[in-house]
Amino acid sequence: MKLPSLTLSLLLGACSAAPSGETLPQPAATPAGFDAFHESAAEYDARAQWLRNAKFGVFLHWNPSSLVGQEVSWCRKDVGIEKYDNLYKEFKGQNFHAEEWVKLFETAGIRYAVVVPKHHDGFAMWDTKTYDYNVMKSPFGRDYVKEMALACQGSQVQFCLYYSVLDWWNPKYQGHAGADLTAYKNEIFKPQMKELLTQYGKIGCIWFDGHWEASWTHKDGKEMYDYIRRLQPGTLLGNRIDQKAARSGPVCSWTGSFYDGAPDPVGDYQAREADLGEFYMDKAWDCCFSLCGTNFRWSWYPPMTPRPTHEVLGWLIQCIGRDGSLLLGVGPRPDGTIDPSNAQSLEEIGTWTKANGEAIYGTRGGPWHPTPNYVATRKGNKVYLFVTKWDGDELVLPPLPAQVKAVRLLSQAGSASLDTAADGWTLTVPERFHRQPTTIVEITLDQEALKLAPVKPFPAPVNLALRKTATVSSVWPGRDLLDLKPSHITDGNPGTIWAAEEKARSASVSVDLEKDCEIHRLAFSEAPYHRIQSFSVEALVGGQWQKIGQGGSSDANGQISLKVKPMKARQWRLNILSASDTPVLAEFQVFSK
Repeated sequence: MKLPSLTLSLLLGACSAAPSGETLPQPAATPAGFDAFHESAAEYDARAQWLRNAKFGVFLHWNPSSLVGQEVSWCRKDVGIEKYDNLYKEFKGQNFHAEEWVKLFETAGIRYAVVVPKHHDGFAMWDTKTYDYNVMKSPFGRDYVKEMALACQGSQVQFCLYYSVLDWWNPKYQGHAGADLTAYKNEIFKPQMKELLTQYGKIGCIWFDGHWEASWTHKDGKEMYDYIRRLQPGTLLGNRIDQKAARSGPVCSWTGSFYDGAPDPVGDYQAREADLGEFYMDKAWDCCFSLCGTNFRWSWYPPMTPRPTHEVLGWLIQCIGRDGSLLLGVGPRPDGTIDPSNAQSLEEIGTWTKANGEAIYGTRGGPWHPTPNYVATRKGNKVYLFVTKWDGDELVLPPLPAQVKAVRLLSQAGSASLDTAADGWTLTVPERFHRQPTTIVEITLDQEALKLAPVKPFPAPVNLALRKTATVSSVWPGRDLLDLKPSHITDGNPGTIWAAEEKARSASVSVDLEKDCEIHRLAFSEAPYHRIQSFSVEALVGGQWQKIGQGGSSDANGQISLKVKPMKARQWRLNILSASDTPVLAEFQVFSK
């Protein structure tokens, strides 16, 4: 496969070892009377605006652990603590060139980079004076953090940091409840924060982690939050500087929730982790996913096979529609290059972000709350609707308290119309103009879109087949009572599936609704597979199966939606007439009007 020229330059490392024209540092002075714990809404919004505008970041886990090709820090015991802690003596990073990384990130449409100076293993990737267990003592012998900061300055990529609260290497840190962390905070944590926030220029945010061990308390979090804010008042500090939340918050899992054990939690933004969570506008947030493993393979852990580009773009779309940003994990190779398949994936993502940037950057989520079928962003008097699932040519939306001035498809030819009836807006886009992973429709309003209160979706239609009995033509012997049960078809969980016998290439599934029901639409899912090649749907009427619809393959998301002429029947059947592999089904749903 011929690689793009940018990817080739990443592999060859054809540039100087460090960016030229140094200017660092330039953090703003802390104003007199500064109070880290009292900030007006307007002051916070001004400080958080850059992250809300950025929308797309990259998460970079690179240190000597890449030499063993396992998860950074977490493999320390598996590798052997002594061996792991001495990997730095072999760490050369001979082909690392920060400017080439940043060029690739700009091509991808990335607007901020979260660099990892210290993970849970304690190894410092900068020229720290706190201890000798650092990158300057390795054969690489260069200040990685400084080179990345220099490469980002003047680019479209805001330089940011990650930092682990815990430190499994340093004896001054202990994780047990009641441990005295005074020496760790005063001799390690604070001096390292001072180095990082006074010697490396403007830091957009710090993505804290490792706050879950019992020794770290809310008091510790408040102390460090106050100290760090005074070093660079403009820097956003992630919520994991505080004690771990005891339970999931109202908008996302505990990893992204603010500490719930005190009335005064600290943290300027939510750092969600592989959990999209809910629509949330009160504070800025991002959600991290790994390019090669969703929630693992953050560091170099071959095989580094990227997730499909449409799936990664789906993460981005869902994040921005919830009013957040996507932080995409990329694990560089031991020699300091980006894996060519990962670089190619980033370039493919960049093609899409470049074409659709006006709907991404500088927007806020809403005014429609996200649903499985669509999300929206807004900017000025425009709303950008990202439609991922259609009902034929149509999508029905809750009405907005605004007049529509214009409707068009973004970055593609084709027609779009919007009927703005009082009880629901009906968007119509002919199927031939639908795009994957999403069709973007620009709606121009007669007023500023951000002033509109977020609008909840219509109540979800009731699936009349939920937990009803499904009868199948065959099962996979031995697995029909375990992971491939027929009952999975109607359990309401799209993550469970049924499969026919292994050699089958056709199958049938019928569902008994237990009484006659008038049905207007049926929906089927074979996700994450895409095997159905042709199908028909039947209803049992007067003791005879009557065909009411047919079609070919499922869509790119493994979904089939079939509108039918309203008909009353108790039993409904899907016939999978042909399949490319063993037929599977995750969901069989039927709906009345």
